[in-house]
Amino acid sequence: MSDEGLTALEGSRLHASVRCCEFFISRGTTDLPIAEIAEAAGISQRSFHRYFPVKAESVSPVFDWTTRRFDEAILEAAPETDVSSVLLAAFRASLLGGVAERTSALFPLVFADREMWSVFLRKVHDGERSLAPVLAPRLGIPADTVAARAAAAAVASATRIALEAMVTTGAGPEETYMQTIDAFASGAVRRR
Repeated sequence: MSDEGLTALEGSRLHASVRCCEFFISRGTTDLPIAEIAEAAGISQRSFHRYFPVKAESVSPVFDWTTRRFDEAILEAAPETDVSSVLLAAFRASLLGGVAERTSALFPLVFADREMWSVFLRKVHDGERSLAPVLAPRLGIPADTVAARAAAAAVASATRIALEAMVTTGAGPEETYMQTIDAFASGAVRRR
C-alpha cells in the first residue's frame, strides 16, 4: 500500500489505519477498546484520537486509499482499453490483488459495526464524487454533467453491492461487480 503523494500526516494516518484494520481482522471484531487498538497500531491513545476522532474513523484512511487506487487505475489504463475492462482492472487494483485477503476479512467486520458501516457509506459517496472527473473523459462526456455523476454513482454503487454480496451471500465480488455494472448500463430504469 503506497502512501506516495500523501502529506506526512496523511501517511501516518494511513499507516495507523492499516495497522488498525489488521488488528480488527486478527481479533475478528471491531468491538475493542481504543487503548488496545492504539497499542496494536503502534501509536499513543492521544495520537489515535488526533488521527481518528472516533473509533469508526480508524478505517477511513484505508477506504480513502482504496478510492485513490481505483481512480489511479482508471487514469493509468491505456486509452484504447474499453470501459468495462478499465473498470474491472480498477476494481481488482483497489480491492483484490495484493489486498484481497484484507478485503475479504475486513468487510464482514465493517458491515457488522454500525458506525464503520456509516463511514463506509460516506466513503462510497466521496468515491463517487472523486470518480466523476476521472471517469468522464474515458466516457467522452464532460465531467460536470449529470451523466458523469450518474456513471460515477453507478460504479460506486456497483462496488458497494459487490462487497455486500461478498459478505452476505459469499458471492465472488468481481463477478457481482461486473453484473451490477452491466445492470446499470442496461438502462432498466430509463424513462420511456
